[in-house]
Amino acid sequence: MASRRSDIILGTILLMVSALWCWGVVTTIPGAEDGSRLGARGFPLGLGLLLGALSLVILLQSLRPGTLQTVSDEAAEPDISRGVEAWAIAATVGLLVGYAALLEYTGFIIATALIVATAVGPVLGIWRPKLIIGMSLGLSLGIYLIFGKLLGVYLPYGKLINLAF
Repeated sequence: MASRRSDIILGTILLMVSALWCWGVVTTIPGAEDGSRLGARGFPLGLGLLLGALSLVILLQSLRPGTLQTVSDEAAEPDISRGVEAWAIAATVGLLVGYAALLEYTGFIIATALIVATAVGPVLGIWRPKLIIGMSLGLSLGIYLIFGKLLGVYLPYGKLINLAF
């Protein structure tokens, strides 16, 4: 019963967040001025509507009788200890803070490559240097080419190292 109640609460909260998000997008982001349907508000509004639809799915599934299975107390206990969980949280926060610091000085391409190279081993368990270098450079250059060049999204250049292609 606790699972059903928590799903109802979660679905309701997400539906309210979705409604507030869509209202905020419509009232603060200007629409398209060139006559097209989608302007600057198209993508954020789509995300809000998607969140609303998914929260409705959660609500409808939790309100249908007999859809949720009860979980025993033994199965509900996680297998990882609190120390491992705390280490994972601290490592994630540390990587994000390090990424923000690197981003300012080295720019998007180098900072992304360094953080991905640092995180690939512990997260995915891949310790082969050629694969780590390939994944980190491929990901950072791929994102740069797609978002920076193709879509025209601003990606920061570094103060110390400026790789402006």
